[in-house]
Amino acid sequence: MPAADTRRLFFALWPDPDISERLMSAARAAHVSCGGRVMRRETLHLTLVFVGDVAEPVVEILRRAASNVRAERFCLNLDRLGCWRHNGIVWAGCAASPPLIGLVAQLAGNLSGSGLQLERRDFAAHLTLLRNARCAALPVLAAIAWPVSEFVLVESRATGAAYDIIGRWPLMPAPTPGRP
Repeated sequence: MPAADTRRLFFALWPDPDISERLMSAARAAHVSCGGRVMRRETLHLTLVFVGDVAEPVVEILRRAASNVRAERFCLNLDRLGCWRHNGIVWAGCAASPPLIGLVAQLAGNLSGSGLQLERRDFAAHLTLLRNARCAALPVLAAIAWPVSEFVLVESRATGAAYDIIGRWPLMPAPTPGRP
């Protein structure tokens, strides 16, 4: 639990209502065979960089790092369901996406030298759909094409799994073919 004078923060992609509904349909289908607890629609997200518990002055460092990201909009193709048996998490994910990996690398790079201790584990693009699930046979996920046009800074509230978006940064439009 974070100290009273800190905030638990992370950068993420946040799905719009249409993508959230499609993810909820996938979660309900997986729940039939895996049981567990279906995540609430308003908590669905794809974590880019987990920052952790930080003091208030660090929030401005995070905002500056995000403002310096120069990445284009892209489409994320969520095309698989998986389960981590060690913690009973059923997730929706995708193969390595160069634009997504580039966005994560830019954010992490912009934060290097800030003194923050970021997670060291390999990035795994996923959205948690179920918790405390049995890793039984998973249904096939009908691919979900998610047009990504922004990323967000999120605060995780200590009271339950509740999140507040405290900053948004748009991604740049892709260049029009034939135009400089």
